[in-house]
Amino acid sequence: MDRPPLALRLLPVGLVAALAAAAYLNRDSLGVGAMSAWIADWGALAGLAFVAAHALVSLVGFPRWAMALIAGALFGPWVGTPWALAGALAGGSSVFALARFANAGSVVPRDLPRVGPWIARAEAGGWRTVAILRLLPVPGIAVNLGLGLSGIAFGQFALGTVLGSVPHAVVFVKLGAAGLLAAQEGLAEARAPLALAALAGLAAVALSFLVRRRARA
Repeated sequence: MDRPPLALRLLPVGLVAALAAAAYLNRDSLGVGAMSAWIADWGALAGLAFVAAHALVSLVGFPRWAMALIAGALFGPWVGTPWALAGALAGGSSVFALARFANAGSVVPRDLPRVGPWIARAEAGGWRTVAILRLLPVPGIAVNLGLGLSGIAFGQFALGTVLGSVPHAVVFVKLGAAGLLAAQEGLAEARAPLALAALAGLAAVALSFLVRRRARA
């Protein structure tokens, strides 16, 4: 397959740069509260608006934990979790696709001396490596860009992203839902949900620690 012209490959990079500049100039509107209000205004289409917003803001490095908080506050712990996972997939895929299209094989990271072995290991591990990376305390945009430059198949990337994002999504969705409950009903009513979210968070931290040790072994 022929490589797209350089100008065409640089076009989405320029659009993302413009999006990043717009996000910086309007950073007060990118807070959790402001984004929650904007998504809620879509009514019955709020879930789709959430996924679309997740895909866009991920391009400029907006943290996925903040989007998971929004999912919990808007949709509750049960409905919010699948929406958070869908958003994580959309956000990761947008950066992955951008990196793959813009690079188009111009640079082969696995041939680079420092990162080559890590890229080769990720490609060999497939979706399992992607899932492990999602559990580690590594910025999502860095993971998505690196995997987009690798040769890993999109299906493997998508499966690993969803599975590896489950612990993270559960914790922050529960925190978002508990925070909304505390704001509406008072802290006493939210103690149990907050305690469950805290326990889930501790479990996720422990899992991340174990995965990190296993990855270094």
